[in-house]
Amino acid sequence: MTARPPALVLLGGFAVAWNQRYLKACADRGLTVLIIDADGGHVAGLLDDWRTGAESSTCPAEVELLSADAVTAIVDQVASWSPRYDLRGVCALREDYVVAAAAVADLLDLPGPGLRASTVCRDKYLQRRYLAAWSPASALVPPGQRTAVADGWTAYPLVIKPTGRLASSGVLLIEDVATLRQSLDGYDPDETLLFEQRAPGPEFSVESLSHHGDLRYAEVTAKRTTEDTSEYFVEMGHSTPAPLSPADRQRLLDTHAEVLRRLAFGTGMAHAEYRMTPGGEPMIIEIAARPPGDSILALHWLATGAALEDAFVALAVGEDVTVPAPDRHARQVYVPSPTGVLAGLRVDPTLGVDADTFDPARLKAQLTGRGFQDPPTVRCVVALKAPGTYLGATRESSDRAAMFVIDAATVTGLDELERRCRAGISIEVTT
Repeated sequence: MTARPPALVLLGGFAVAWNQRYLKACADRGLTVLIIDADGGHVAGLLDDWRTGAESSTCPAEVELLSADAVTAIVDQVASWSPRYDLRGVCALREDYVVAAAAVADLLDLPGPGLRASTVCRDKYLQRRYLAAWSPASALVPPGQRTAVADGWTAYPLVIKPTGRLASSGVLLIEDVATLRQSLDGYDPDETLLFEQRAPGPEFSVESLSHHGDLRYAEVTAKRTTEDTSEYFVEMGHSTPAPLSPADRQRLLDTHAEVLRRLAFGTGMAHAEYRMTPGGEPMIIEIAARPPGDSILALHWLATGAALEDAFVALAVGEDVTVPAPDRHARQVYVPSPTGVLAGLRVDPTLGVDADTFDPARLKAQLTGRGFQDPPTVRCVVALKAPGTYLGATRESSDRAAMFVIDAATVTGLDELERRCRAGISIEVTT
């Protein structure tokens, strides 16, 4: 009888096409890759690129197209793989597949964050209830109660969050009751909203790895958002590690550890966002039981020299991990975009890198060659939209049009390189 090949199930797994460190981690362990993800306009091109241009060791063996809310169908699909594959683990690479991944892990007794952690992390309102000790004042607002809750709300400034959306979509900063009443008309009639008192102070995230409830790695990333110039909360920059005092950093990490214990977080990666209040107390904004988005994983690799993707895969299949502390500083910056039709991305040749264009239907090569003693370096400049795309106001993450990633041995060197990039990189539009 032929032995079943060891395999890893990746939910939301098309992300590996744009971050192939997951595939390398699987290939290094001799793991067959099984992907479940939703269909889309980019899928046919992506699968063709895999078939014709990738090494066989980094190609998924099977791909099934199932939407994230089809949890029972996902469980059945994974169960149907079990007779043919030795299923060693399951990972959610996207937010909307977190609950399905937890169900599969629980059913098959595989490592994972756990049903409580995954369910709470996927629900903005449950986070406020389970994590009340570290949360701002909040209220759940069903569609039929918007006017009543708005009339009784007194804790301003207020942040509105649609509970069913992802990332920064629909998140608004409201200063007074008149603006609140006017803003409610901009949400779909059947959307459930979350009202939260705005947490003051700068924003940070903590990315962490856990093994059976014990932290193996945790580091702080500093955030920049559009909140100072608009009513929206779109992330426009990340810096890893965050330039914090040792005391503030430790307070954030201690709070994060307490949050994970409250959630009974088992094994996997967590990405949590916090505000550091003027009094020096961390307040949680939200937490996810999955890897972070944007280029935050690349920042951790540039800062530490270790791929968190490899550690994430290792944890998923039952291995323990160690990750070194950062010895460099890394930053991702989104380029402000003017209004108009995107014509191109101008990059000063002295920055030493050409502009690339992100294409969801194309395999993307990974950043390589990081070294502890490297000079301040521009690692990539990427247009996130195709020429001819109309660029309007930046209201959510999907409106961002271009970004660059840099790293340096010191914060001073990083800041100076960012100034050069801001002067030498611009989005060109026609009106």
